[in-house]
Parts: sequence; structure tokens; C-alpha cells
Amino acid sequence: MIHLNEDQRGLWKLAWPAIMGNISQTLLNLVDMMMVGQLGALALAAVGLGGQVSWFMMPIMAAVATGTLALVARFVGAKDEESAVLALEQSLYLAFLLGIPVMLFGWVLGDDILRIMGAKPDVVAQGYRYIKVLFAFYPIRFAGFTAFSALRGAGDTKTPMKLGILMNVVNAVLDYLLIFGKLGFPELGPVGAAWASGIGITTSFLIGLYLLWSGRLVLRFRPSWSFHPDMAGRILRIGIPTMVERGIFSFYNFIYMSIVTRFGTVALASHQVGLRVESIAYMPAFGFNVATSALVGQGLGEGNPEKAERTVYEALKMVGVFMAVMAFVLIAFPRYLVMPFISPSDPNYGEVMRLASIYLIIVGISEIPLGWLFVLGGALRGAGDTKTPMYITAVSKLLFRIVPAYLLGFGFTIPPFEILGVTFPGFTFGGLGVIAAWIAMSLETFTTAALFWWAFKRGKWKYVKV
Repeated sequence: MIHLNEDQRGLWKLAWPAIMGNISQTLLNLVDMMMVGQLGALALAAVGLGGQVSWFMMPIMAAVATGTLALVARFVGAKDEESAVLALEQSLYLAFLLGIPVMLFGWVLGDDILRIMGAKPDVVAQGYRYIKVLFAFYPIRFAGFTAFSALRGAGDTKTPMKLGILMNVVNAVLDYLLIFGKLGFPELGPVGAAWASGIGITTSFLIGLYLLWSGRLVLRFRPSWSFHPDMAGRILRIGIPTMVERGIFSFYNFIYMSIVTRFGTVALASHQVGLRVESIAYMPAFGFNVATSALVGQGLGEGNPEKAERTVYEALKMVGVFMAVMAFVLIAFPRYLVMPFISPSDPNYGEVMRLASIYLIIVGISEIPLGWLFVLGGALRGAGDTKTPMYITAVSKLLFRIVPAYLLGFGFTIPPFEILGVTFPGFTFGGLGVIAAWIAMSLETFTTAALFWWAFKRGKWKYVKV
């Protein structure tokens, strides 16, 4: 029997629904990839790369969601329900409006982005069809994600979990029907996965909006049907540094994925398979990220920074245990985890299996610091300190992921040189291929976690005004 202290029980109460909700989402992504994988490596690469383009838009969504969670948590901690509800309303307006230009961006420039990333023409053709459908649902997706963030900031992680599971069930059923054309539905191939995702997102959002309006949840949506610039400004003042941070990360990830893509379609497919498997492993970290953000914000709202700090230390201990287990599974059983994602009849089966297994072993080494990174980042953002993560991301991702991935992946030559009359011979490093990119990613996880720890120990987050 495991005995938890009061702080640990509070963390676990908020963390486990967030973990389960995101595991269900990740399982759905895995189901997507499994089903699409039956269509071959080309479809797998197209959907995976299209999903990466979609992921690049997350910084805009994070700007509103982060500001909303931090403000709602502070208001709830201070027992100011009226301000919490007003923050929810204004965040929904902002999120929906910001989703519209993102939708148009995908429609107009999606194929160009795929080409810039180095995708082959056949991957571009399939990936763009997938993107156009997926981006059509972005205004609703942004609004739903923001509403979930408001509920989490108020301490309700169960409702987002339930709605997320519903969304994923709808998505999974429609995946089967629309990808393969079952029960009279059209056979849409990879595009069917995009339609399934969009319909699932819309269903979840509409039910969640009804529950908020009905007063059955911890927050009640009582719209004033008016725009409040002061509250919207407070949301964005907190959230914009997160948008910049995620934008920097997305830009770096764009460069990183361009590096991976240039190693070939098989390397890209292997990366996508490994990424999907690993996404299950860091779900505990995401759950503790959400719980830490909410509890730190509420603790500061109560005027009790010592309680907020104590919460973070407990979260670091708990997430370390979870991520150690995940690391063991990734390192010990990589081939078994990869097998469901590629058809044995595919001519590239053996190479995808080999490379994806290597990916899981490499990232498994950095799972524990990844968990700490999630917790510490959640603590800073929950406190409203979104600038520090922005600065850390700008430095660490460039110096410890992008540069090593390029140099070690493609190789480099240092010509002979002379210092103080002494001639040194040059040398050439041939490059390790895509494996070098994965080593660099794991290295960067360690450095970023260390920088977040340094920022947390400085303690300036305790005095941030929101």
C-alpha cells in the first residue's frame, strides 16, 4: 500500500485525470498511425509530416491557453469566481478568432511548407490533402483546448479527461470507417484520419460548451457577449511569451524535422513511429505538468508561495518514479513497441523496425529529465512566469539540438590550420545519419531540464504579478 502525504494527494487528484485523458489522446494517435501504416510507408510519412505541420500551429493556441490557466488558477485561489468566469469567456473569444487565420494558413500554404521541409512530391500530395481537412477544424480546436485549460486551472481535470475520451472514441470509430471505407462510408485513405479527428474535436467541444453553460461544472459560462480588453490583455500578456517560446520551439522543430526528412522517407517513417510510441511514455509528465501549473497558481493566489514551492518538489519526486518505469520499458522492449506500426508486407519493414527501435532506446535514456522539465516548466508557467521558459528554449534548442543534429548527422570537415606557428592536421567526420539527430534531441532534454531547475531555484516566479 502506497501512502501519500497531503501535497502528493493533491497532485495525484489533478494529475491522474490529465494523464488518462492524454493517454487516450495518444492512444488515438497511435491508432491513427497503425491504421495509416497499413497503407504503407508513404502514407505513414505523409500523415506524420502533415501532423508536424499542424503541430507548428500550437504556439498560437498555447498563448491563450497558458494565460487562461494561470489567471483562472489565481482567481480560484483568491476565491474570485466572477473574474475566473470572465477570463474563461474572453479566452474562448480569443481562441476562436485566432483559429481562423491558422485555418487559412493551412489551406493556402500547407503544400509549400511540406516542400520546404524537404518532402518528396508524392509525400507532399498526400500530406497536403490531409492538412487541408485537419486545419478546417482549427477554430473549434483552439476554443476547446482553451476551455479545457480553464477547467484545469480551476482544479477540474476530470471533465477534460471524459470529454477527451469521448472525442477519441468518436475519432477511432470514424478512423476505421473513413480510412478503409467500411459500412458504406467512402474510402478516403489518409484523409479519412483528418476527417475523423475534426469530427471528434467538434463533438467534444459542443458537449463541453453545453456543460459549461448548464452550470454543472466548477466554472459556469455566463456570457456577457462583450469584449473586455483589460481581461483579454491580461490573458495575452501572460500567454504571448509562451507563444513566442512555442514559436521558437516550432521553428527549431521545423528545422529539426527538415534535417530528419533529408535522411530519406524510411528515416522519416521511423522517426514518426518512434515519436508516436514515445508520446505514450511522457503522458505521466504531462499530467504532473497540468497539476503543478494549477496548484502553483492557486497557491500564489492564496498568498502562500511556500505551499506552491513544496508542491513542485513533491511533483518532481513523483514524476521521476513514473518516468523511470517508462524509460525501462522503452529501452528494454523497443522492437515489441514498434511492431504494430508497420505492415510486415511493406518492403521497408525491417529497416523501419531497426531504426525506430534505436530511436526508442536513445530517447529512453532521457525520460526522467524530460519529466522534470515538464514539472518545472509547468510550475513557472502556472506562476505566470512565461518569459523565463521562452529564453531557455531559445538558447537550449539551438545550441544542443539543432547544431549537433546537423553537424553530427551530415558530417563536417575541419581543414588544416595553424596556431602560433604550429600546424594542426584537419579531419573529416562522415556523419551518423538520422541517429545523430536523435542523440542530439536526447542531449537537449538534459540541458533544458538543468536550465529550468536553475530558473526555479532562483525563486523569482514567486513574485510575478498577473
